[in-house]
Amino acid sequence: MVVKKKSRWSILKAEATQNYTVRAPYEFDAVDPPIKIKAPDTIEQMLAIAALLDNSGAVSERDFKSFLATFCGDSFPAVWEVLRHEPFAVLLPFVEELNQYFGSLPVEDAEVEEIPGKELDSSN
Repeated sequence: MVVKKKSRWSILKAEATQNYTVRAPYEFDAVDPPIKIKAPDTIEQMLAIAALLDNSGAVSERDFKSFLATFCGDSFPAVWEVLRHEPFAVLLPFVEELNQYFGSLPVEDAEVEEIPGKELDSSN
């Protein structure tokens, strides 16, 4: 019987992800059934997000759609269909809510305090 040696990649990946847990998707309940947005935790998403952030961790208004598309991943077309005709004022609070839910990006506490609807989250 020949024992197949594990590849270096499989060992590296197993070690790097040993404490990784898949986070529950965010349920965007603007439609029924809700749109499930998976955590933006792939290499592709994280590198694209990092490229959209400036040195202070902010995203330029001109890049909001690209940022949202990257953050929402495969769910973006369905999310965009809901958001595209909404007032611009809802975009930042929505992105902040996604960020807070996933805890993916650095956000200043003062910014989080200003998120409309934050008081609905009793975990903080």
